[in-house]
Amino acid sequence: MMRGGRSFLVLLVLALGLGAYIYFVESKRDPSEAEKKAKVFTVDPAKIEELEVHSSSGAVTTLKKTGDHWAIVSPAPAPVDEPAVTSLVDALGSMQVDKVLDENPTALAPFGLDPARYSVAFKVAGDTSTHRINIGNKTPTGSSLYARVDGQNRLFLATAVQDDTLNRSTFDLRDKRVLVFARDSVDSVSLAAKGLPAIALTKKNTEWHIASPIDARADFSPVDGLIGRLDQVHMLSLVSEGAEPTAAELKTYGLDTPQLVATIGAGSSKATLAIGAKKDDGNLYARDLSRPMVFTVEPALLTDLTKKADDLRVKDVFQFKSYSANSLEITHGATVVSYSKKKPASGTPDAAAQDVWAATKPVAKDVNQTAMTDFLNTLTSLRVDRFVDKAPASGDDLVVVAHSGDGTLTEEERVVIRKAGDTVYAIQTGEAGAGVVATADFDKALQQLKTLTDAK
Repeated sequence: MMRGGRSFLVLLVLALGLGAYIYFVESKRDPSEAEKKAKVFTVDPAKIEELEVHSSSGAVTTLKKTGDHWAIVSPAPAPVDEPAVTSLVDALGSMQVDKVLDENPTALAPFGLDPARYSVAFKVAGDTSTHRINIGNKTPTGSSLYARVDGQNRLFLATAVQDDTLNRSTFDLRDKRVLVFARDSVDSVSLAAKGLPAIALTKKNTEWHIASPIDARADFSPVDGLIGRLDQVHMLSLVSEGAEPTAAELKTYGLDTPQLVATIGAGSSKATLAIGAKKDDGNLYARDLSRPMVFTVEPALLTDLTKKADDLRVKDVFQFKSYSANSLEITHGATVVSYSKKKPASGTPDAAAQDVWAATKPVAKDVNQTAMTDFLNTLTSLRVDRFVDKAPASGDDLVVVAHSGDGTLTEEERVVIRKAGDTVYAIQTGEAGAGVVATADFDKALQQLKTLTDAK
């Protein structure tokens, strides 16, 4: 106990001494003395063309600028995180001397400057000399950094706001994007998740289509969401780089049989991401198959990319909108009715108004426009809750054939809405299987149709 007590007293005395020394140095200057803040370096950031960052983690990174672009050249060539490098360069150009503590300090170790906690060196165009800023500890308040420039004796304070910007490891400075592709050029996507049928999506013009495991239209929004998710994938850490992983390493990382493989295609160009096993920290091992490296990604990525084909299918039963439809033909049992838009009769007060709906079959007559709009809104709001491989062979059928478009380009949609028991199925021409829709919506559509056809 006595020995432990003495050790504690020794440490306490040393700590108090160090604190007193730092306080003495910081308080040597008259606090009322007006100091004009000067920049640490009188340099144009745009002319900096080489950087060497010795981070507090021990990593040493050399970067060079060619034209307008930076690249990491050491410890291994790699693309850079342009915003991170730009921020670092701008910080060097804007760094100010907040306060000079001592023009000729007798000791630097108490300030974390012997050796420096980290340093940043740079060269500017047309100058072979190297300029280096050495950064030590933060002040007791945490608002400033002790700093010193190579070739100068003075010890000064700089704002601590720049600490995270300057103290960068090689990984911090590299481009951490996983798949680099032109999002607007993507015309194919494939997903192969373990335990699920592989999905292949293709794009023609602006429309996405599911090519396998079923033949069906794809919904633009979820497919675009997938592409956006892949576009935003970033490495969380770098496991290995420079050599293709061995078979044993692939097995260790769960990349011999990945949990998911996602491929983005743009013409003949392909980019593929494989996601493997879970790391100790909960993140997932992954690799870009075009590069000799293994890295980690967030676990949510696997969840976001694990999809079934039905998740990507168009859920709207009809693609036309109530305002874009031009004609409808409705068959329900023995009842067959047709409606189309027409212009109001010339010479009437409504002649300049928008087109109106009228019945054309079985007899031509005017219809209640509000009732017609309600019926159209019900049809266009029908949504699939789930998909089934096959609908029952018979039932209470409502057959809708709709034409829509601007007259020069007309689209036809034919849908059989079949009620069998308590379940209603939407069977779309050219689509695999059938979609299940809300029974209440089907019943509502039938009631609105009855209102239209019974009207005098």
